[in-house]
Parts: sequence; structure tokens; C-alpha cells
Amino acid sequence: MDTSLQKYPISQDLRVWLLRKLWEQCAPTAEALNLDMSPYLDYYSIRCQRFSRDGGIHICVKSHETIIDIITQVLSDATRHNVCSILGMRLGDGNMERANSTIDLCGSLILMAEIGVHKFGYSESNPLTWSGQQTLRQAVEQHFQPEKELQPDNPRLGTLFTARNLVCVGGMKICWTTNIVDHLRLSDDDQTVFIFHHAMFLRYQRGLATSPFPDGFTDETLRTLALLFPQNDRKSHRWVRGQLAGHTLDPSILRCGSLRAQNRRFEHFSFWHDRLIILKQAFDESSPRGLRQWWEDRRNSVQWYTFWVAILVFIMTLFFGLVQSVEGALQVYLSFQALKEDARAT
Repeated sequence: MDTSLQKYPISQDLRVWLLRKLWEQCAPTAEALNLDMSPYLDYYSIRCQRFSRDGGIHICVKSHETIIDIITQVLSDATRHNVCSILGMRLGDGNMERANSTIDLCGSLILMAEIGVHKFGYSESNPLTWSGQQTLRQAVEQHFQPEKELQPDNPRLGTLFTARNLVCVGGMKICWTTNIVDHLRLSDDDQTVFIFHHAMFLRYQRGLATSPFPDGFTDETLRTLALLFPQNDRKSHRWVRGQLAGHTLDPSILRCGSLRAQNRRFEHFSFWHDRLIILKQAFDESSPRGLRQWWEDRRNSVQWYTFWVAILVFIMTLFFGLVQSVEGALQVYLSFQALKEDARAT
């Protein structure tokens, strides 16, 4: 099997082999092994292409097999410094910048996260910091700590809080991201929200006996997707299908389930607690910018009915006013015609 990083696209046989070897030591369940991981493998391919540009001068590996070997070391809880030393001894490469870029690549393939800042490519994504004395798990635990510093005005997230309504009602823009570090992050003066859409990857991680993520993290992230893309909401389904036509998304975001009322409370979210509060506040403070958004905005039912009753009254007033004007003009015209007939008769 040709496992060269320079060969694209990756063959189907190689994709099957990669999926089997990547997290083999993490003991995935039978259910996890049966998941369709095509979106993740597409990410793997794109990521390797990015790091292999310019003939692969930015990294010190040439094959997928070597990447698997490094990932094995990382998942064995070796520190970044130790992995870098082993990589240098095995490959005889003294360029530490290339070695560190290689380790960043392997870490990003494990987590689907941006790691480190690289000179060979610009990225708007926020990176996860992985220092030399840390294992990858320690770096992840340090970054994704439970956060409950902010207090919400309302303890519960309503059923109107969906990704579709963020766009159609709140006027926000969604930036679909493959960087889990950016999930639910706001930018552009709170007008753009990043959403990590790889639900199947999260399900796979949930099925690992020893996941690199903290306990409960993947399950909670899946619940944020169930919150934003409720499986029982037809409007969300139609909207997401429209998004699938224009973006490369994991379609399984439509199969994350739906949250019951008691599970929609902020207190049930730890890792994404503060970001959800900030996003909900930005959504609540947004105002409709057109008739379509006014029609979709049901956040305040009294205000919605008042607005549309006023619009209806305005339209009816305009209509009857126009009818009266036409009627008056017609009467004037008929009177004028009658006068003309009288004048001719005399």
C-alpha cells in the first residue's frame, strides 16, 4: 500500500487502514467502528495537504505510516518534548521547527483542532496551546476546563434558540469550522458565530475507551449541536439541507437528537456554558432587519402580533383609501361625461 503524503486523493483502501490504525490503542467500541467517518477522513486529507505544501519542506515525515507512529506516541501520553526527541532520533532530522510542525499536524489530526501558529499558512482559527512539558491530554484538559463564570438572565434556552433562527431572525452569519477550539465563538462584532459541525467525529470519540478529550466533553458538545439543530424541527432540517448544498458539512448534525425542556438549562452545560450565554445574549439583543426577519421573529409573541396587526391595518387603510380615490375619480369622470352629453343635446 502506497502511504506517501504526496499522493492525492487518498485511496479507499488507505482510508479504511487509516481509520483502523489512528485510534486503535484507544479501544473503540464496535458501534464506533461502524460509523461513517468520511467527513473526518476528508479533513485528514485536507490537513495533510496543507502541511505538505511546497514539497513537504515544513514537516519531517513523508508517509501516513510515520504519522500513525507519531500519533501512537502522542496517545501513549508522551510529552511533546519526548515525542519531539523520539522523532529527531528516528528520522535524523535536526530541524526543530519542522519537528514541531509535524507534531502539531499529528495533534490536529487527533483532536480536529488548530494547534500552534505556523509561518507557512494564515489561519483565522484560534489555536490550542500545547507546551513542551505537557502531554496532549494535559493540554486539552487545560484548555477545555469547565467554565461557569457568567450568569444568564434566563436559566433556560428556549426552543427558538436554533442555528436557523440565529441566521433568519438574528441576522447572524454562521462560519462552519473544523476547529473544535472555535466552537460557539463569536466574531465580527457578534455578527458571526463559529460552529463545529463534525458530529460523527464526536460520536466516534465518545466511543473510545481512552479519549483524548475530558470526560463528558464530547457528549456535551453533541448536546450543543442537538440544541442548535434539533432533529424534530422541520424548519431546521430544510435550512440545513440548503446549507449542505453550498458547504462541505457533516450531514449527521441533523441526527443529534433533540433536547427536552429540562435539558435545555444552562446549568447542564459546563464546557460551553459561558459561550452559550454570550451567544444567547447576542441573539436576544439582535433586531430584525427586514420583513422576512420580522415574520420569522417569534421571540416576543405580543410584539410580533402587534407589528403584523399594524401592518395589516396599514395595508387595509391603504387599500380602502386607494378604492375611495378610484371611486371618486370614476364619479368625476362619469359626471364630466354626463355634462358633455347634456351639452351636445342642447
